[in-house]
Amino acid sequence: MTLLAPAARAGFRTSGQRVAVGAIAALALANLHVPGRPATLCPFRALTGLPCPFCGGTTAAVKLGHLDALGALRTNPVVVFGAVVVAAMPAVIALRSSRPVARWPGLSPTTIMVAVAIAVVFSEVWQLFRFGIL
Repeated sequence: MTLLAPAARAGFRTSGQRVAVGAIAALALANLHVPGRPATLCPFRALTGLPCPFCGGTTAAVKLGHLDALGALRTNPVVVFGAVVVAAMPAVIALRSSRPVARWPGLSPTTIMVAVAIAVVFSEVWQLFRFGIL
């Protein structure tokens, strides 16, 4: 007897696949050494000299590939937590659909957009401090 409905199991399977793909990508980035790589791949930073809210995302993935979670969080916590949210989303959606609605209050699209905007602003301020601009 299984405790999870088929949809919930599928959601967990999809989340597991996302985690596996992310882990493989982080390990590959951690072991990839490209000679002559440009100083920045970020068009915003290349044009303005300022870091964008997502600067450090690749570096954070490399640090995770080296099993340096604290270093990844210091580089860009929003990218790290965002990756966790994206990976967990199928499991959360599946659990919400398999449980009574009264136990799982939903978030309005406005609330989600405000949360994303706050995360982006926080990330930009974090990057400005990290690069010594503020």
